[in-house]
Amino acid sequence: MRTLVEVVARPGPGGRTVLPVVRASGQLAVRRTGPTTVHLVATAFGPLGGDDAEVRLVVEAGARLIVRTVAAAVVLPARGESPPSLQRIRAEVAGVLDVRPEPTVVTAGAHHRAVLHAQLTEDAELTATEQVQLGRSGEQPGRWTGTTRIERAGVPLLHTTVGLGPGAAAWLPPVAPQAYASTVHLGSTAGRATGDDAVRLPLDRGWVATAWGERLTPTLARLALLGQPAPVEEALS
Repeated sequence: MRTLVEVVARPGPGGRTVLPVVRASGQLAVRRTGPTTVHLVATAFGPLGGDDAEVRLVVEAGARLIVRTVAAAVVLPARGESPPSLQRIRAEVAGVLDVRPEPTVVTAGAHHRAVLHAQLTEDAELTATEQVQLGRSGEQPGRWTGTTRIERAGVPLLHTTVGLGPGAAAWLPPVAPQAYASTVHLGSTAGRATGDDAVRLPLDRGWVATAWGERLTPTLARLALLGQPAPVEEALS
């Protein structure tokens, strides 16, 4: 199934943010849930193998947009030989964008590809978080491949691909984490830091932090110890 979500945020009177475009088709609906917040809502179970979802976000200068999901996504294989499912987030940011979806759970036999491609202007701000668990409780892990590409004023700041699960080149037991979490933040600086199975690396006017492990809850706790940017709602209060 093909899914397309489009949201445009632009500055309005009195410093408010207006959302002239909020629309979706396919497996996702989109709802405005706050002055600058939208939530993505699944309208069908999945994604299933072969599904293709694209989320297009445009945040104009002076506007702010917060993107959340209402529940975890459970990725399932299609019948027979299952092709990967795909979710792409394409963002053009001149204002402030905060994207923090709920976890993605990749079930046994499924392969999910996640792509984030964000193009920022010189003064734009971005926070984007990824949370992944391979396999449900007591289940063999599925496979997940995530690619993140961030550009500022046309210059690449970060371009990385992470592959986890059976068949991924770097996923070799006993070094085979089933949980992964990462945050990239552009808008404030932070130095290099390390923890147990966690690391934060500096970027130009930003940073990227990653943690991994067997289960997602302790993995997120390790990521949080490295410091997390405040949500946009709090940062603006």
